[in-house]
Amino acid sequence: MLSQQAEKLAQQFSAVYGNYLAALAATVQEQLIQAGYQLCTQLYPEQFVALDEAKQRSLQQNLRQLGEATVANLTVNQLLEAAKKRAIAEAEIAEQLAQTASEADSSCNSSEPEAEATATQPAPTETETETPAEPESKPLELDLSYLQQIPPAHPAAIYAWQQSLNRSLVRQLRHTSRQANRLLEKMGIIRSGIPPQMLEAAIKNDGAEQQSGPPNILMLNITTAPADESEEEESTTIQLAAIYLRLADLEFAVPELRLARRQLRDCQRQLKQLGRLVTAEEQRQAIAQAEAAWRFAWNQDR
Repeated sequence: MLSQQAEKLAQQFSAVYGNYLAALAATVQEQLIQAGYQLCTQLYPEQFVALDEAKQRSLQQNLRQLGEATVANLTVNQLLEAAKKRAIAEAEIAEQLAQTASEADSSCNSSEPEAEATATQPAPTETETETPAEPESKPLELDLSYLQQIPPAHPAAIYAWQQSLNRSLVRQLRHTSRQANRLLEKMGIIRSGIPPQMLEAAIKNDGAEQQSGPPNILMLNITTAPADESEEEESTTIQLAAIYLRLADLEFAVPELRLARRQLRDCQRQLKQLGRLVTAEEQRQAIAQAEAAWRFAWNQDR
């Protein structure tokens, strides 16, 4: 019964998330262009007017194309593929770091004994000097079977599937925001010279310290220290505004998106309840199997 409920919930999650992404794709391009409009006409009008007509049209066209590329990536399959690539890349980096650390430890531990051994042992013969074949590196073992159109019928797999999709979606919106800001900076709309790490930190912090502003616009006050501390100069405050596509702002603007989000929350509540039931049942079965194995082994010895 629990397996049937999990299978039904997995299909429901896939359908609801697909509807959510469809509603998001229908508005993200429009909201991106609207954010660009706010920056160019309300926050930095002088910079936009200073552009010639050809550059103004080019800016608008590039924003449209960026929105179209984002829409193409807002599907369950595309986000799952992005999640797979990122999981593999992260696993490879972790494996390389672990291998480097292991080699460094081995080198430190074996350096002194090897030096003593070479001082006492005779020179190796010709056959002994042959370099042994290095063992082939094991293929990277990574279970990504849950990253499919419909997740496996188990609460843990459904939860991992949903979390992977959420992270891929947020990364896609951040990537689009970065591309749009690079375009605006290249055109001279956004102030150049601001360290990109500062904007990245604000975006990753979800704009926790930002000022209130238009939807999908990140507004920050950056205080710069004087160049020469010996001089009595006051610090200056620079206001930075940039595009930052946020799910909260996108959902607020579209009723269909808010409805799909409520449906997702309902699925999440069902998943939490089902997860508790499945965990309790799996624990009960594990105890029953252990008791049966104990009785069987006990009777064999008597």
